[in-house]
Amino acid sequence: MTITNATEDFSAIVTVRLPTSDFDTSVFFSTESGNNYSPIDEFLTNAVSLNLLWVTSEEEISNQLGNLLLLGYVSAVESYMRSMIRSLINVDLFVQKKCESLQVSYTAAVHHKKDLLPEALLEETVFSGKDKITSSLNKFLDMNKVTASLGGLLDRYESICQMRHCCVHRFGKLGVKNAIALGLDGHKTLIEKPVILNKNDLAKIAEVLFSLVKSINNEVFAHVLQRLIPPNITNFTWTWDYQTDKIIFNKYYKIFQTKEDSIKSPSASALYLRFKNSKAPVRLR
Repeated sequence: MTITNATEDFSAIVTVRLPTSDFDTSVFFSTESGNNYSPIDEFLTNAVSLNLLWVTSEEEISNQLGNLLLLGYVSAVESYMRSMIRSLINVDLFVQKKCESLQVSYTAAVHHKKDLLPEALLEETVFSGKDKITSSLNKFLDMNKVTASLGGLLDRYESICQMRHCCVHRFGKLGVKNAIALGLDGHKTLIEKPVILNKNDLAKIAEVLFSLVKSINNEVFAHVLQRLIPPNITNFTWTWDYQTDKIIFNKYYKIFQTKEDSIKSPSASALYLRFKNSKAPVRLR
């Protein structure tokens, strides 16, 4: 009869080499605050930095790089949403009233700078999907309708986020729930098959996300300006004189303007004139 030594580890089917170095996560972060971009310019800067990792290469990208870039592009969208909503909480009376019953943690209240404190309201909020974006626009901004064109872009974003889910949780393989969300008839034979993105695929994804964020930016900008037209719940109303209104108008303009896009935003005064010509009483235009 064979005698097994009780001290032998029968579970050691693979060799484990335990880390020997210190593991201090604080050194993994930069102490720099970064540039003071508007939310849209922060998105554009982040997304373009991802473009530079592959658009100039003559070779096809690897599967792993394609998946990582997909994660990065969606992360840039999520970062935009956080920055845009946080910025509006700081300046918009409607948004402040919408959020006044929401709570932040004690740690956030103690350690966040005042202008970043609204970020704590978004700690449990995610933007990785169509419904998650639309519900957040409603929850924080009281914006419950989007245009048909933005709705179509959000549908595509939902599909992109389903692929992202595969990359995050399944190393790229298509799960059953993701297949159902994407359309089972067209994806049932692809279950447990990996996401494979080439440069042309990434270009299509990036195009959708650039259009999505720019469209959200424009529609939210219009939404917050228009609801200051009387009657409204605030004491402020547009006078339709730029010199009088510019302090308030420019607060919104700075949140939504782009200086980084290839086509820069019109000047604040030019956009105000467009707004006035569209929304002011005829006698004041």
